[in-house]
Amino acid sequence: MGDHLDMTIRIAAALLGIGCIFYFFKSIIRVGVLNQRYQDPLAFWIGRLVMRAFQCRIALLRMKDRKAHEILTWYWPMALIGIISAWFLLVTLGFALLNWAFLANPTFIEAIISSGSALSTLGFSTPPSLSGQILAIIEGAIGLFLIVYLFTFLPGFMDLIHERGLRIAWVYARTNNKPSGAALIEWYATAGRLDDLNAIWEDWEVFFRNLGQSKSFLPILSVIRPLIPTHSWVCAFGALLDALALLISSVEKDARSARLCFDCGVESLQIIHSAMRGSLIVPRKSPDLLHVRRADYDVAWNRLAAAGLPMAADQEAAWLRFIECHKQYEQEIAWMAATLSDPFPYWHAEK
Repeated sequence: MGDHLDMTIRIAAALLGIGCIFYFFKSIIRVGVLNQRYQDPLAFWIGRLVMRAFQCRIALLRMKDRKAHEILTWYWPMALIGIISAWFLLVTLGFALLNWAFLANPTFIEAIISSGSALSTLGFSTPPSLSGQILAIIEGAIGLFLIVYLFTFLPGFMDLIHERGLRIAWVYARTNNKPSGAALIEWYATAGRLDDLNAIWEDWEVFFRNLGQSKSFLPILSVIRPLIPTHSWVCAFGALLDALALLISSVEKDARSARLCFDCGVESLQIIHSAMRGSLIVPRKSPDLLHVRRADYDVAWNRLAAAGLPMAADQEAAWLRFIECHKQYEQEIAWMAATLSDPFPYWHAEK
């Protein structure tokens, strides 16, 4: 009876170990390969726990927004370390259970040590049995795979952060550090570079597509501050969408590239908004909708007309088209700006 019970427990341990290893592969594939379709639950919950720790620290120290942003710059590396640690623990536990189930180690503590030895590729505690040595070879290969994976994955993630920062700085530089859609278009008009806009929108379209495909790390990416701490990615992206909405609705110019870029940008913001709403990243103030007043729109219209752009013949109809475009992203921009304590795109048309 005792032998039968022991065998049953070891079979259950082996199945649980296989389940841990299987979930590890499922998680790492979701994050690194299928992140455009799935948000990995393990990465999601680790991100929540790390964010909760940062929120508690900020609340206890009663930090102001600027100081809180400085503290949150540590969030993404800590969240990433947490996810990597969880992967290592899953594999270590899975193979420890298999070592114990296959009698490669007499005690579970020794099985954990042997598993850690194989996963770290140090090999200081390899079981003497054939089954233990085979498991050590397999686990060592997984350890090498994880190291190589991290060396190939992290540069891509860092490149995305770097490119986002450059694009935010690009918007701020062309709007006198006060991002607005009208100011962005006006800059190109006064510089005599309106013909460059189609190529620019196509370039932004590619960026928005890549951004929207990074689903597993979007809550982490959203909290990361731009390269210049005083800049806001929400404000910059909102201003860019305002510029696209103005071109689509109010300017008599071929806007097919602008329309494609606009649709990709709206979709990316909706994906980011959805990812953030599922996390502990929530507004600390009321996210009132970013409604544009007709008076502000008229100022932007006159500003673009004065810059020499061919405006639509019917200003009233153009206003209605603009509002229809703006409604597609105003809720997301308002919520994320309130969540991150960031400013809205400028609509009082300052020069």
